[in-house]
Amino acid sequence: MALPEITQENVHVFIPFKVAKVTGMIIETEHNSLEDALMEVYNSKVYSDLENEETKLWHEGATYIYESLKEEKHNKQT
Repeated sequence: MALPEITQENVHVFIPFKVAKVTGMIIETEHNSLEDALMEVYNSKVYSDLENEETKLWHEGATYIYESLKEEKHNKQT
């Protein structure tokens, strides 16, 4: 059984699960509120990349995405 091809039109199927996992990691490690954690994710370049099928970020695990988000946040502060 072949898996369906992932395209820009259907990549959105993966995003809510990834956002939920990364948001949970932010809440757990940074003790942010749910609202703050969600805003951090949704307002990031990482989220924009996650929405873009060509970046293949949707294929990465939550830990990788979380680390990318931390790196983005660190780079904004320096």
